[in-house]
Amino acid sequence: RNVVLDDASDLAEFKVWADAIHESTGSLAVMQISHPGRQSPVACTRSEVTPVAPSSGLQARLVLPGLLGEIVGRCLIVPARALRAEELPGIVQQYATAARRAEEAGWDGVAIHGAHGYLLSQFLSPSANKRTDDYGGTPEKRHTLLKEVIAAVRAATSSKFIVGVKINTKDRSKDGVERETECLQLIQALSTLEALDFLELSGGGFEDAIFVQNSAPSRGLFAVFAERVQTEVLKTAKSPKLILTGGFRTKSGMEEVLREGICDMIGLGRPIITNPTFALDILENRQTQSTCMPLSVPVFRELLDAALNSLWYQRQLRRLSLGHHPDPNLSYFYTLAVTFCCSYIFDWRFKGHSSKHSSNAKNKTE
Repeated sequence: RNVVLDDASDLAEFKVWADAIHESTGSLAVMQISHPGRQSPVACTRSEVTPVAPSSGLQARLVLPGLLGEIVGRCLIVPARALRAEELPGIVQQYATAARRAEEAGWDGVAIHGAHGYLLSQFLSPSANKRTDDYGGTPEKRHTLLKEVIAAVRAATSSKFIVGVKINTKDRSKDGVERETECLQLIQALSTLEALDFLELSGGGFEDAIFVQNSAPSRGLFAVFAERVQTEVLKTAKSPKLILTGGFRTKSGMEEVLREGICDMIGLGRPIITNPTFALDILENRQTQSTCMPLSVPVFRELLDAALNSLWYQRQLRRLSLGHHPDPNLSYFYTLAVTFCCSYIFDWRFKGHSSKHSSNAKNKTE
C-alpha cells in the first residue's frame, strides 16, 4: 500500500526500512514520492475527499480502456476538482516535507514521480491540463509545477541527498511526434537544473498502461526515445544520469543499451518482484533472463490484462513485505476479484486508514 510521509509520521519504521536496504545489499535507499491526483479510487478517497487535478470537467475523469473500463472508471474513480492556484504551494511543500523527512530517516535520496498519470504527470500532459494560468496553456507553463517541486525538494535537503525525477516519454501508445517533442523540451529544461541528479524515462498511466505491456523489444520499451535524449539533449558531463525503465527481461538487452551509451542505469520492476535477487543474479552470471511472464485472461483483455499485471504483482509485494517468497501460482481470479476490491472499492484490511492521505505526497513502490 501507499505510505504517507509527512511531519506527523513516526520515522522509526522508515529508519528500519532504510537500514534494511543498506545492510542487506549495500545499496542506496532512494524513495519514490508521488501524489495521485485524479488517479484516486474510492478505496482511498471513501466519501470524504474529492480528488484533485489540474483541470475540471472531462479532464478530471479517468477514461479506462474498453467499455468495461469506462463503466469501472465511472463507478470507482470519483471525478476530480481543479486545484486552485493558491493551493499549489501547499502541494509543492508536501513533496519537500516528504524528502526532508526521508533524509532525516536515513534515506539517500528521492525520486519525484512525474510519470504514469499521477498529479505531476497530469500537469505535464496537454490532454489533462487545460489551465490558462501560470501552470498551463503552453508546454513551458505545464512544466512549472514540476520545476517548483524539484527546487523545493533540493532546498529542503542537503547537497549530498540524491534528487531525481521520473517522467513519461508519452502518456498513451497513440501519442505521436508532437508529444515526444514536448517531452524532449521538458528534458532539455530539466537537464540544466543543478538540483537534479537523474532522470528516469517511462510511459503510460491508468488510461493506457504502456509500462505493463505483455511484449517488448529486448532493449526495453523506450530505448529508441532514450537514444534521442542522449544525442539531442544530454550532451555534457554535468547532465543528469539517465535511467531507462520498462520491458527489460534479458541480460543481453540490458548490456546492449548500457554499452551503446543509451542510458546510464537500468530500472527493473516486475522481474525484481518475482525474483528479488535478479539484478545480483545477472551481475554474477547466475541468470541471463527473467522468468517473469506476462499475465493474461481470455475476456475483456484490454482492461483486465492491465489490471491483472498490476494487481498480481501488488499481491507479490505484499507477500514479500510479510517475509514470504514470491508465489508464481497466485490465483488470477482471486487477484481480479479480491485484490481489485481492496484496491479500488474498499479495503477492509485498513479500517484505520485516513482518507485524507489520498491528497498527500506519497511513497509508492512500483
